[in-house]
Amino acid sequence: MKKKLIGAAVLGISMLSIAATEDIRATVHNLSTYSDPANGGTNEVCVFCHTPHGSNSDFTGAPLWNKPIDPTITFQVYGGGMTTGGTTVDQPGDVSRACLSCHDGVSGVNVIINKPGSGGWDPAGQIIDYRGSGTTSLWRMPWPFAIGKNGAGGNYDLRDDHPIGVVYRGDDTNPPASLKPTNTPLPAGWNIAGDKDGNPGPTIGDLLRGGKIECVSCHNPHLNAPRFLRSGDGNTNSNLCRTCHDK
Repeated sequence: MKKKLIGAAVLGISMLSIAATEDIRATVHNLSTYSDPANGGTNEVCVFCHTPHGSNSDFTGAPLWNKPIDPTITFQVYGGGMTTGGTTVDQPGDVSRACLSCHDGVSGVNVIINKPGSGGWDPAGQIIDYRGSGTTSLWRMPWPFAIGKNGAGGNYDLRDDHPIGVVYRGDDTNPPASLKPTNTPLPAGWNIAGDKDGNPGPTIGDLLRGGKIECVSCHNPHLNAPRFLRSGDGNTNSNLCRTCHDK
């Protein structure tokens, strides 16, 4: 009985530690820390990305998305559409477009569809105070956080970033870029809980979306970890890179 109690206590502690790793309130994605309710802002945390009612019904890349997404935007992609290994790079998938709705360099970080409270819904999006902008000034993500850094010029350039929207070819007979098979177990400590299936024994395949690498393959926007990396330790010893690349 004593052993069972100890085991339960250890399990409880470990579960608490897992839960503590995902706390957006302790990250820079807690945009409410830069928003002033007295200046047309809010102290709500999730509303900058999600809303329980009146969300973007045309967008499926993230649940209850509270930002307008322009599906006609075309990004300039890595290698002119081809990686060094000869893999075609497609346009970012919807799950990555959710990230890019703040990080493309042109979309307003402080533009949301449904403001807190009543009477604040506009499917085209409306400005909420962020960093003292009030409700009239659009606030765009600056470099280096805007990975589509030339977006303000209409270029939406992703060519200096790791390709997204690219098929992971680790199961090829001769995998390009020394990619590991999709059934390769992830190292201990990787965070995928609540991301796809959360089952024991996660593999590289669990990080893919439709068989492709997307932003969320490496990043969890709610994770209190360096650069929001799922590896949890930043990229110490290039551990993140070597998870997929057999180098």
